[in-house]
Amino acid sequence: MRRHFLVRILLGYVAVIAVFTVVALVVAGRAAPEARPGLVALVLVTACLLVVASGAISFLTAHVLTQPVKSLTAAFRRISAGDLDVRVLPARQGRLRELGDSFNEMAFRTQELVAELTRQREALNTVIASIQEGLAVLDSSGVIVLANDSFRRICADRDVVGKHYWEAIRDPHVAGLVKAVGPGQSTATRRCDLGGRDYVCSAGFLPAADRLVLTLHDVTEISRTAEVKRDFVQNVSHELRTPLTAIKGFAETMQPTIDEANRPYLETIIRNTDRLVSLVQDLLTLSELEERGTELQVEDVDLKAMAEQILKLFEPRARAKGLVLRLSISSLLPLPSSLLLRADRFKLEQVFINLLDNAVKYTDRGEVELVLGREDGEAVIKVRDTGPGIAPEHLPRLFERFYVVDKGRSRQLGGTGLGLSIVKHIVLLHSGEVTVESTPGAGTTFTITIPVRAA
Repeated sequence: MRRHFLVRILLGYVAVIAVFTVVALVVAGRAAPEARPGLVALVLVTACLLVVASGAISFLTAHVLTQPVKSLTAAFRRISAGDLDVRVLPARQGRLRELGDSFNEMAFRTQELVAELTRQREALNTVIASIQEGLAVLDSSGVIVLANDSFRRICADRDVVGKHYWEAIRDPHVAGLVKAVGPGQSTATRRCDLGGRDYVCSAGFLPAADRLVLTLHDVTEISRTAEVKRDFVQNVSHELRTPLTAIKGFAETMQPTIDEANRPYLETIIRNTDRLVSLVQDLLTLSELEERGTELQVEDVDLKAMAEQILKLFEPRARAKGLVLRLSISSLLPLPSSLLLRADRFKLEQVFINLLDNAVKYTDRGEVELVLGREDGEAVIKVRDTGPGIAPEHLPRLFERFYVVDKGRSRQLGGTGLGLSIVKHIVLLHSGEVTVESTPGAGTTFTITIPVRAA
């Protein structure tokens, strides 16, 4: 660049000198004959001096103008090579000075940005390394591009980065999880068994980076604790059932022979024994539902026929309290004359019985309505009452075991606090969902949705 610039300046000067020489020679030609040789020699000497001077000036000018550009070019090359400390000495004035100042400002900001990114990356790596759960990042082809020490320990492989996930974790549940997550489904979670330990495997899709984040949370101890608790409840419930049955049998045997003064005590014994028997039975039922691998005895169930049969069981109690017991077919959810649902008949009957029992038990006036319907391939079951309702702060915990809204009244009516928990577990086993809506003083509505052809 400098050479081309120098040549252009020099050619400009030469052109000017040539014009000057030609003009001077023409003028010398018109002079007196005796003066012409001296004038011509003077013109030629002057022209030579001008050529030399113009060459020197051109060289100096090119050097002054191109040196900052050369410095900038060298500085850009050093920055591209990773040297962010480079700076240039700006020219004294003009556009080249502005260009030098701009370059130095750009280099300073770039250095700050790279330093900040480096700090963030170091912080992120520290956080990832400190996470106790196994964490790995997969690219679009399933290759592990990042993994923390916990993930390497779980896989028993220190060199998992660069390998496909199925080379590190040979488990069909993880493979199915990775295939299920994508732009259509951003997150998913499954249980898996790796190396004899129980893990909750979660996958999350990052659309911006086209990456998938895989996390493995060790829940072995939690699962063992839950299993021990479940076994304890089952064993205790089985052990209690026999003596409670004996107590109830002997108390009922004594009932005809007891005198009127002691009859209230015997009735109290029988009433509380019945409550304990009911509690033990609910505990056993809930333990069976919570047990992993619980299988449903699936068959075609006529939902409407089942509802009619179960409602007959509650008609005497409803009539005794002056309640209206009603079966409705929702106009908004059209239902055929018989709705076949793929479900476990016995467990589905437990759902109806628990919900209707609560509705009749806690409703003092008005009605209890069972609504059936169908929407988007799902059976919809609603149990609506006109009871006292439930305050909003109780709704999130309503399906917890032993949670009771009104403990005094529940104890008086013989409630165990396990009915709604049983309902929720049965509905979840049928791939369904249960929700509750309630307004204090206006009643409560439980809504259950279950896929018609999938249990």
